[in-house]
Amino acid sequence: MNDAQLSHELEIAAQQAVDARARVEKTPSHSAAYQSAVIDYLQATVLHLSIVSVAQARQHEWLVAEVEDLKDALETRRRAVH
Repeated sequence: MNDAQLSHELEIAAQQAVDARARVEKTPSHSAAYQSAVIDYLQATVLHLSIVSVAQARQHEWLVAEVEDLKDALETRRRAVH
């Protein structure tokens, strides 16, 4: 999955969580549908957080690679100066 796809999936999951929360808020807590609405909300939230976790892991990998590249460039310059 590329970054654009991941971003799209994140957007969809976030909207699903927002929509599910709205259904919970609109459903009377004493109704038979309330438990189902809460479960749907929790599932949507878990999915959203899972995708956020994947995105953060990718960003961390990218940042680690960027730091390594910068360290290598700095070391190359140090050698050139000495």
